[in-house]
This record gives sequence, structure tokens and C-alpha cells, in this order.
Amino acid sequence: MNYSQTRIAPIARQQGQHRHSYAQVLIGWRGQLACEFDNGAGELAASGAALVPAAAGHLYAGLDDDCALVVVDVALHEPYIRALEQACGIAFSETLFSQPEFITLDAEMAPLLEFTAQRLAHGRGSDDAAGRCQLLSMLMTQVCRSYSSERTRALHQRLDRGVLDAYIDRHLEAPPDNRTLAAALNLSESHCYCLFQRQFGLTPQQYVMQRRLHHARFLLRSSRLTLAAIADRVGFADASSFSRAYKKLFQQPPGRSRHGTRG
Repeated sequence: MNYSQTRIAPIARQQGQHRHSYAQVLIGWRGQLACEFDNGAGELAASGAALVPAAAGHLYAGLDDDCALVVVDVALHEPYIRALEQACGIAFSETLFSQPEFITLDAEMAPLLEFTAQRLAHGRGSDDAAGRCQLLSMLMTQVCRSYSSERTRALHQRLDRGVLDAYIDRHLEAPPDNRTLAAALNLSESHCYCLFQRQFGLTPQQYVMQRRLHHARFLLRSSRLTLAAIADRVGFADASSFSRAYKKLFQQPPGRSRHGTRG
């Protein structure tokens, strides 16, 4: 891709998998979209955004008939993008696109999205250079402000690990997704994601998974429950998927942990 662009992506109930050589900002506009990366998953609704680094594979699925996104394809090498980086005071590759991430955009984004959609619907803002730069500047500036705001809030807040673990432990059989977990902690999804990364070095779902598997190890060592029963208690569909996740974390199959055995 030679230059950056802004476009409307109608999704409806489509699903698929993408990987691009350029970075992207996926902005929720209509309906809801489920999006999954290697390091976590979330849902995009109105004015939520996903920051997608170049070459980051992602799965997506539209959750309703009117699902549509405003997509910004970002060519990081483009001179105009370099100028935007200087104006915003951040290096995009080291911040916005250092890893896949979900953020919540400020309230000012709603009218801006409608303006963008109207411009694109009438063929303005994508074909001519001036219109393209106008939309890119407005959208990327707002994304940078929201991103910086999330980071500032995260620097001055910590999660209460006791409250967090107690909540996860009450929901082991039906583990909370990012949205549910953030709501339980009275946080936005993106702020929650930032706090987990900063405080624990893990995504919310990685943290939840580790908590589930540590509880499973306790059950293995302290009970006679079958692997299938333990898998069910910690939210796995079957013993096979439980065993794979357990071995990945503890470097041994669950049977080796039974009643405290070592190998």
C-alpha cells in the first residue's frame, strides 16, 4: 500500500481472518464486531477502536446485520503520516501499533465518525489528496488523544488483585470475557486492558486463563475429580482442550500434577 486511506467497511454478519503488511485502526461505527488477536479478544461497538500493527493476524465476526466499521489503513512510511506523528508527539510504531490493542475513543469521536461516513458516502475524502489528508488528520489526531488519555489514567491506577481474583474465582465455570471483566471492575475495556498489561504483563484473558489453570492444579492435587470434571469446573469445553492449555502453562500434562506428583 503506497498511501494511507480511510474507508467504510460493511461487515454485516460476515466473518474471516486478515493479515496486512500495513497498520490499521478499526473503529466501531454501526452494530458490533467481535475481533480476536493472538494476545486477546474483544468487541467493537460505537466509538470503540482496535489498533492493529502491521502483520498482526486477526479474526473478525460481525454480530448483527448492520455491522460496519470506519477503517484507517496506515502506511507508516508515508510522509504525511510522519508529519502526523510529529504533530501528535508520538511515534506510531512504538505506541499505537506496538501491539494489538483495544481502546475507547472520546465522546467527540461520534460526530466525527458521522462526518467521515457522509464524506465517504458521497465520494469525498478518499479520491482526492486534500480530502484524504483531512480525514486522516481528524481521525488519527482523535485516536492519539484517546490513546494518550488511556495511558495517563493507567499510570495512576492499580487493580486490586484480591477483588480481581475473587471475581474470577466466582466465575470459573463461565470465565468472563474482556467486556464483562471490565464492567465488573468499573472500567472501560481499553483502560482495563492497559492496567492488566502494565501491572501484570498479561492481557486480561491471559490473566483469567492462568487463574483458571492454577485452580485446576489445586483440584488435581487435592481431589479425586476426573480430568473431565475439573475441566468443566474451570470453564473448558472438554478434557482435551483443558489438557493442552494446562501443559502449555505448566510444561507438563495435568496427570503429572495429580495429588502433588512430580516428573
